[in-house]
Amino acid sequence: MNHRLIWVAAAAIVLAVWWILDGPLWALVAAVGTLVVTAPAAFDLGARSAERSLLRAARKRGLELPADPRIDHLVMDKQGYLTTGTLRVASVEPVRADYDRDMRWFAGALEHHSDHPVGKALARLATRGRVTDVVHHRDAGISGVVDKHPVRVGRPDWIGVPDPGRLGTTVGVEVDERPLGTITLVDTVAPHAADGVAQLRELGITAVLATTDSARNAEHLADIVGIDRCFASTTPEQAKAALHADGRRADVLPAPAAPSDLRLVAEAYALARDLPARIHRSRRAALVVSIAAGLVVASSPALAVFPAR
Repeated sequence: MNHRLIWVAAAAIVLAVWWILDGPLWALVAAVGTLVVTAPAAFDLGARSAERSLLRAARKRGLELPADPRIDHLVMDKQGYLTTGTLRVASVEPVRADYDRDMRWFAGALEHHSDHPVGKALARLATRGRVTDVVHHRDAGISGVVDKHPVRVGRPDWIGVPDPGRLGTTVGVEVDERPLGTITLVDTVAPHAADGVAQLRELGITAVLATTDSARNAEHLADIVGIDRCFASTTPEQAKAALHADGRRADVLPAPAAPSDLRLVAEAYALARDLPARIHRSRRAALVVSIAAGLVVASSPALAVFPAR
């Protein structure tokens, strides 16, 4: 429906009717009045009213509306929406059974000096010891002296122990230059990640996982939360570019500063997609009101032409 054509048509009809009834003077007055009252600004006001209503609804729910609600693929990293960002110890595998306690104690005490998610998870294995000479080795691990014992915790190949090949992240532990074994940690899956993925799917949006993790870890997490497509050893931006090259309309979901509920993201997309319908309803209401006001203005010359007796 072209509201501007209706606007011009209504004024033209008023002009013609009053020209026939009472000549050009009152016809022009009625037509101009109709144009003013039923101006297209009324429809723009209706659209702005719908937008404000949508923003109020979003703020009330604590939602951030997406820039492009019409995407068909939403790419996300695992952190924040699919996982909580924290790791938990899944297994401790000492080279010898009597190494288990030492592994936990020395690794946990040393990792109290690390801000890495792996370090934070290992730190829960032990209390703080007397730790000195801490050195963070980029992409390898951490070393230091715990209660006068040199300790290293890091990649199995850096420590010199075989990687058991388990799901998750595995580190080796060395004390007094002697490898004690490995500890494997896994992600903590966000409690409502699967529900959020399902709600996005209902909207016709395919959730895509893009992570720098290995293919096996990525596929395992994707299977848990119900994601059908994932990219391993890939950043979200790289995955987005690949989807665009494949003709998909994709966007990247920014990683939140703190763990967030993916269901709220799905709700934000649903709300944003409702905007055209809201605008249509608001403009239709504005059209009815403006035409009614225009008819009042159009009939006002009758008060002069047909005075009360």
